Amino acid sequence: MLRQGPAGDDLRVYGMVPARTTTLRTKTPQETSFVYRAGIGLAGTHITCDATGFPSDLIFISHAYALGSRGPGKLAGARAGRRQILATEETLHLLGKAGDKLRSRTLPASFGRPFNLGEHRIEIVLSGGLPGAAGLLCETDGRRLFYLGTMSPEPLLPGLEPAGMRQADAICVDATFGHPSLVFPPRRQVLAELRAFVQDSLAEGRTPVLLTSILGTLPAVAHDLVQAKIPVRAHARLARELALLHEVWSTIPAIPSTPRKPGAGEALLWPAEARDAAALRALPAARTALVSGSAAHPDVLARMGVDRGFPLTVLPNHEEILAAAQMCGAGEIALYQAGAEDLAFHLRARGFEAYPLGPPRQMTLVG
Repeated sequence: MLRQGPAGDDLRVYGMVPARTTTLRTKTPQETSFVYRAGIGLAGTHITCDATGFPSDLIFISHAYALGSRGPGKLAGARAGRRQILATEETLHLLGKAGDKLRSRTLPASFGRPFNLGEHRIEIVLSGGLPGAAGLLCETDGRRLFYLGTMSPEPLLPGLEPAGMRQADAICVDATFGHPSLVFPPRRQVLAELRAFVQDSLAEGRTPVLLTSILGTLPAVAHDLVQAKIPVRAHARLARELALLHEVWSTIPAIPSTPRKPGAGEALLWPAEARDAAALRALPAARTALVSGSAAHPDVLARMGVDRGFPLTVLPNHEEILAAAQMCGAGEIALYQAGAEDLAFHLRARGFEAYPLGPPRQMTLVG
């Protein structure tokens, strides 16, 4: 469950996964503060983050889309046993029916209110990006382990605060866009350029189609377009998610869904993985744009065949991950997602004990 599902910035959606260009000497599982254990586990505890974990685990869900599309149902299903859950109330609400089923097994989680869990001291910390999104700080055996997860250094929605930092010996963070070679313009600048693209397209009688994702950019883009009084509709699935988000964070607009045959004069919000849908192919004058951190990869736009790319993400870039490590005072950094290996190599050169986390790789046999 380490890769986000279609709701998130999963590079597989865009037809690419960065090549593994380096070979790392990493710590063994016995030495690290974070381990891969059917998800990301905190060493010396039974806490697993953003995965379904083992029957004896306490499952921490950092945000509503962390488990992908099927994970919440597995946790809430009859075969899930009695795993305890740690999640914020907003996250449970956004999980819908699965969240309702999990509520009786969920420990109360309030931001900034530490509590004891057996021999461990736990604190839920704001991680920004989405309503209810959280990181987890665990003090155990005299060490402070901080699962930052999909922290957002600069939320793009009014009222959302940036990720909170805490002093820690070791941190774990999403490295999807942490590769040192990736360049991201200021987020507000990208939003302004995207807005101009939409307005210019509509003025030319064309239909702008914005390929985006819920975790990555959808709420911020929807808010920005509505504030600019631009008519906008969303794919039915994205419209449902926006309606749920609106219930817990009123500044996120509820966007009407597209009809079977989208008309002219409106911008369309569309899932990147559904970019080949027949409804889009039928549009006579569409202009497509990828709105995602993946647009920073030079070959993604050509592979996807879009007209424009806007490298926008609420996830941290290389410099922001480095800054988080420095603010936390952490000497050890665990990384997951596609950019983990190369970023770990770079951070090790800067003096950090950095390593990638993920499932064991299968050996390739050449016959």
